Amino acid sequence: MADSDEQRRGSGRPTGVQTLERGLDLLERVVDRRRRLGELAAESGLTKSTAWRLTNALIERGYLAMSPTGEMRGGPKLLQLRARMDDAGEMLAAATPVLEALAEKTGISAFLGRRDHDHSVHLYRSDGGERVAVTTPVGTRRPLGETSLGKALMLDDGEAAWGKAFAAAPAAAQAEAMAAMHKAAAAGVVLNQGPPPDRVHAIAAPVRDASGTIVAAISIAGAAQYLDTGRMAKLAPVVRTAGETISRQLGYRKG
Repeated sequence: MADSDEQRRGSGRPTGVQTLERGLDLLERVVDRRRRLGELAAESGLTKSTAWRLTNALIERGYLAMSPTGEMRGGPKLLQLRARMDDAGEMLAAATPVLEALAEKTGISAFLGRRDHDHSVHLYRSDGGERVAVTTPVGTRRPLGETSLGKALMLDDGEAAWGKAFAAAPAAAQAEAMAAMHKAAAAGVVLNQGPPPDRVHAIAAPVRDASGTIVAAISIAGAAQYLDTGRMAKLAPVVRTAGETISRQLGYRKG
């Protein structure tokens, strides 16, 4: 029997939040030890129908799997997430001291990001010495074409992907962005000047793993008063070298 309206109202939480909490509770129990549906229902205080509805949703999304004997276990999605977390931990361990040194040397805040499909995600920020600083928080997601980090992450993608990333821009801006991407791909470093009123200027470089694949990007980003075009040109090799240093720690050896 499904949970009653009185039970849902008595929880003090919206139905969607309560459903999420119940699903996470079931997931945590299975990760702790394999269990059958009856055990999950009994331990969680849910009816079997509710427990099955939630576990079936988790199975469909790959977070749980059912063995031939009817036991619930962690699914492939959990393994993928764990692998990504392990990779992120290795990445942070390699990048953190390099970014701290980069921020200290340039006086500009330094960032680390990785790709999430057609977005970049900020993983780490090392403070610079600017009075007016770029304070993008960890976890921020932005379309690849909007940031220097995103552009560095897609340097190897080629024209078709670049065109898709800049498709929403006016024709003149698209042409300018495509030309800049060709130049950045050849140089191995992105120089990006944001529009007013913020006028954030940034320099970004890719980070590669042992296979040569771009797995992350680093950048320094600050107000135009700290990163004018002349200083950007001088610091571009510094940022590129920092990216190469992290890449070597991840096993990359330039052919």
